[in-house]
Amino acid sequence: MVERARWAVVCDFDGTAVTEDLGDQVSIHFAGHDVWRAAEDRYKAGELTFAELIRAIFAPITAPAQEIAAWARDRAVLRPGFEAFVRRSREAGVPFLLVSAGLDVYIHAVLERLPPELHAHVEVRSNRASCSAAGLAVDFHPADGGCGRCGFCKGTVVEELRARGHRVVVLGDGTADRCAAERADLVFARGRLPRYCEEMGVPYRRFESFDEVVLS
Repeated sequence: MVERARWAVVCDFDGTAVTEDLGDQVSIHFAGHDVWRAAEDRYKAGELTFAELIRAIFAPITAPAQEIAAWARDRAVLRPGFEAFVRRSREAGVPFLLVSAGLDVYIHAVLERLPPELHAHVEVRSNRASCSAAGLAVDFHPADGGCGRCGFCKGTVVEELRARGHRVVVLGDGTADRCAAERADLVFARGRLPRYCEEMGVPYRRFESFDEVVLS
C-alpha cells in the first residue's frame, strides 16, 4: 500500500457493509410491504426524489427506537471480509467513515457487533431517525450542501477528506453512492453502481467481498 496513512475509506452501509438493503427491510417489517412497494413505485416513476423516497418508506413506522435497533442487530449479515477490512484500516491508520443515506437507529445497532476497538474506529455519517408514536421522522445530514438529490450527498464527505489531504476510496452499490464515486480517487463497486460508473466514465473495480479490496 502506497502512502497508506493518506488513504481514507468512505464505505456505504446498506448492500455494502451488510449483504442486503437493511433500510428496505426495516421499512417492510415495521411499516409493511405495501407501504414500501408504493413508495418505490412512485420513485421509479419519477414522482419522488431519492430524499422523498427515504422519508416515505420510514414515515409510517411507530415502533420505538430500541425495538428497531434490536431487530436490525439480529437481522443484519455483515459482508464477508468487512470486519477484517476495518481491522486492516485501523492498523494502517486509515480513517474509516461509514457513510449512509440510511438511518442511525439501525446502523449503530449493527456496528455494536464489532469488537470495541473496531467499532470505535468506524465514524458513522448518516441520516438521523426521530422515533415516536406519531411516526418516524428523518433528519437529513447534512441539512444542506451537495447535489440536493441524494438525501445525504456523500460527495460532500469525499470533498471534505480530500481537502484534509487524503486520497479517498469509495465502496458502494447504488444510487446514493454516485456523487461519491464521481469524486473519489479509487472506487470499488457492486450492485447497480458499476453500470453508472461505466455510463459516466468513472474507473472502478468490482467486488463482492471486502477481502478483494486492496488499496494501492
